[in-house]
Amino acid sequence: MANNFTTAKYDNGFEETACEICGQSSRKVVAKRTDLLLGGQDIYFMCECQECESLYLTPRPTPSRMAEFYPDEYQPYTVGVHAESFLNRYVRRYGLKKRYKIIEKYVKQGDLLDVGCATGDFLAEVTLQSGWQVVGIETSVSAVRYAREQVGLNVLVSTLNQASFPKESFDVITMWDVLEHVYDPCVVLDEVGRLLRPGGIFVVNHPNLDSIDRYLFGRFWAGFELPRHLYLFPTKLLNDLMEQRNFRQVERNCLYGSHAGTSTSLRFYIQYVFGSGVLSKIFTRIALSKVARILSVPYFKVIDALKMGSNVTAVFQKQNLNL
Repeated sequence: MANNFTTAKYDNGFEETACEICGQSSRKVVAKRTDLLLGGQDIYFMCECQECESLYLTPRPTPSRMAEFYPDEYQPYTVGVHAESFLNRYVRRYGLKKRYKIIEKYVKQGDLLDVGCATGDFLAEVTLQSGWQVVGIETSVSAVRYAREQVGLNVLVSTLNQASFPKESFDVITMWDVLEHVYDPCVVLDEVGRLLRPGGIFVVNHPNLDSIDRYLFGRFWAGFELPRHLYLFPTKLLNDLMEQRNFRQVERNCLYGSHAGTSTSLRFYIQYVFGSGVLSKIFTRIALSKVARILSVPYFKVIDALKMGSNVTAVFQKQNLNL
């Protein structure tokens, strides 16, 4: 797919772009809303490319303006797992162990890069296992400082393409809820292909366009997260993009995040229906209570088994062309 896209920039720090995956500008709006996570009155548009069927944000903040949509209080940049209470730490580590186990199935040890590592929770979990050398990259200066000073990790302030690692430096590259945030995803995937050794794996968790939440909540679906999510990928498109780079999908599961995704979408919808008053707070408290979470466990097990959770984790293995 050729990257012959054009971009028009505006004085307010936004730009309008064609699809950077296929270069086509034919599109239709599939969701429009404000920033429901951090607030504000600006309206953003998620569009579907009529050529490759990717979903992408346009107009979108330019890279220089995008930083204001990732304040230090943005949830992934807050307190690390090691500083949580015992119960919260147990719950969060359970999820981190699930991430590690999916990697261990294909690669037992080696060099691992976590792209968009935030405060380093996943990297810290990997360091508890033997045989791993880990490094992270993250654009948030405050999150990197936390990962370095509080957790003792090797983390760089950088994007993947700016980090300039040598060719075939890693056995594993992970992107936990990151790929949807990047500009020009094909260039980023090219770099993944350059950096991974043959037989290495690329693990990417991203919003699931086939999720039941998307159909239940519409524009209130947490997976849109406008304006921070720049691209959303249908399963076939992401598979095709990786095959073009000599990767084969070896696994695809709803590994984690279904409850959190549904809870966030439900909170957005309740606020829309009832506003910010007392009723909204009451219904939100009931819907997100521990009792409701326990009662909903069978539901989430079913939708995850059907691969209809709010997020999906795909594992791609780099093929060895010399075999």
